[in-house]
Amino acid sequence: MKNNKYPNRREFLKTTGNVISGAVLFSSAPFVLRGGMSNRMPNVVFIITDQMRGDALSCLGSQNARTPNLDNMAEEGVIFENGFSNNPICVPSRISMFTGLYPNQHGALNNRGPLLNSLGNTLFHLLRKKGYRIGFIGKNHMIQPSLLKKSLDTCIIRGREPFRAYSEYVPPFWHCDTYWSSEKCYTALNTNDAVQFINNKNSDKPFFLGISYFDPHPPYMAPSEYTSRFSSKDMVLPEYIPASDLSTKLDEFFRAMKFDQINDSDLIETFRYYYASISYIDDMVGRVIDVLKRKGILDNTIVIFTSDHGDFMGEHRMVRKGMCHYDALLHVPNIWYAPGFIENRFRVKNLAQSVDFLPTIADFLGVNLSGSLPGRSLKPFLQGDKRLNEEHSLFAAGMFGEIFSYLLGEGKMPENHKDIPLHTRVLRNLHNGLGKKTAMIRTIKWKFIKTEGYPDELYKMDGGWIERENLARKPEYANLISSLKRKIEQIWTM
Repeated sequence: MKNNKYPNRREFLKTTGNVISGAVLFSSAPFVLRGGMSNRMPNVVFIITDQMRGDALSCLGSQNARTPNLDNMAEEGVIFENGFSNNPICVPSRISMFTGLYPNQHGALNNRGPLLNSLGNTLFHLLRKKGYRIGFIGKNHMIQPSLLKKSLDTCIIRGREPFRAYSEYVPPFWHCDTYWSSEKCYTALNTNDAVQFINNKNSDKPFFLGISYFDPHPPYMAPSEYTSRFSSKDMVLPEYIPASDLSTKLDEFFRAMKFDQINDSDLIETFRYYYASISYIDDMVGRVIDVLKRKGILDNTIVIFTSDHGDFMGEHRMVRKGMCHYDALLHVPNIWYAPGFIENRFRVKNLAQSVDFLPTIADFLGVNLSGSLPGRSLKPFLQGDKRLNEEHSLFAAGMFGEIFSYLLGEGKMPENHKDIPLHTRVLRNLHNGLGKKTAMIRTIKWKFIKTEGYPDELYKMDGGWIERENLARKPEYANLISSLKRKIEQIWTM
């Protein structure tokens, strides 16, 4: 059955490009600012972290996080408490942010890609048509680097520091202080370049600035200036729910990564470094906000903060990520801070997803993309709509390869695997393989996961962010499961 609900990448390039171009040329909708009307286009600062859980914020009740600058953004702006990614790993989720398409539509279903080789179906195309000065700094993982560098006004790509290397002896939970001072790490260098980009604004031309941080992605490292602020005795581990209680697939990942060998001390120390690196990011975000204030342009700037995906970080006594549609990996921060555009300061419980970023930014630019993309504009919620739609659903999709059988205790390890770190042996095929499909539908109350080769999963979420019991085998939920399966089939045939 062909999916006719949303366009695939080729169809999107044909149709949506025309929608965007036409809308940009003829739309002149003004923005409503506190104190009056303005025809100015807003500056946009889009801050993306890598592998930051959605609940890793003090303002959402984390007992481990220290995020005063992000908390202030959430308090004075709007935070979507239920922000989610459309894929649990880097490449697909980042492409979804900038195209507004689900992974099955843009074609990158795991970290194998492919990366985009055109800007014609991206946020950058829309911004260029609107006359924006465009900068992007930090981790890319979505567009061919040579294309990005030649197409933007400023493009400085940095992945991770050269010292973040692995050896065969490194365990999956490896953590340590950085070898460089905080001023020399890429997180600070990216921020320095961002500040310089903002300070170079010498005209009325609006700008878009993407700042993409590698942290808190593993290996879990942070400068000693930050790790020293966190004490192991203060770290709080989550409630333990065995992976085997949820699904065979998650249990296979748990066993292959040997997470059963992580003791409390290892796990607590990993927490310490993870949250220290988030504190480092929080300070850098504070620097960006400060320069916008000093420059006198904060009232005409929309600052967005999010992450590409999350991290297990203790859930089921696991760390890192995997091709698994659990909230630990899909729930991400989603904060909008714009003093000149957002008067109502509150928290939104309605679901938001990465494919919503493009239509929302377009809406603030006066461009209507409704109907041409699967996501929706979040602008009504940003402007005070507090009605909760419990039936609205979000979607995630991906593909994965088999875990090598020897990692599950069957057969011998190949000779050419012996010098490779354990997590690389597990994740390389799992993240890059094209063997099986996996998809998820989630509402505020329910989550359904369908994975080729594995039993279905159904969880009652009730607004929370942790899966506790797989209800899929209980007969009383058969009708609900059939309904949620149909929703997946309408978007992606599995």
